[in-house]
Amino acid sequence: MESMDADWYVLEHMVRDRLIDARAKARVAALLAQANYSRRPGSVRTRLMGLGRELVNTVRKATAEISHSVPGRPRMAKHS
Repeated sequence: MESMDADWYVLEHMVRDRLIDARAKARVAALLAQANYSRRPGSVRTRLMGLGRELVNTVRKATAEISHSVPGRPRMAKHS
């Protein structure tokens, strides 16, 4: 009877170890899926690039306004 209890004990621990491994693999797969999902076009990098473009355009407009408002400076015609 004791050998049977020992066998069940070993089997129970083997099953627990496999469950722990399966849960860990599932967590890793979920994290990888989440990381791959965040690389879509609306990702952080794309949003930061858009913000950078917006900032550059704002600086250009501010610089143009300042240069046009400086007294005594000849105005340059813009050619498009």
